[in-house]
Amino acid sequence: MSIVKMVELSSQSPDSWEDATRQAVERASRTVRNIRSVWVKEFEAVVENDQVTQFRVILKIAFQLDEGANARSTRSMGSDEILGLE
Repeated sequence: MSIVKMVELSSQSPDSWEDATRQAVERASRTVRNIRSVWVKEFEAVVENDQVTQFRVILKIAFQLDEGANARSTRSMGSDEILGLE
């Protein structure tokens, strides 16, 4: 049986919502293995001087949990370890 866990993250980019999503997945993949999908929950844009300057997303990343002997030897990953996306 496979079990998938989801964590909620926030990311931003000066270029696009798609770029903010890519950056979140790339950053999360440094500490999370087996990422299977991403679901963007919310979109937001920062406006300064009548111009959009930042695109922000709140998203959920789904990843499959390890099973078997590898799971027992793997350190547990808390959500605090993947916060602070740049």
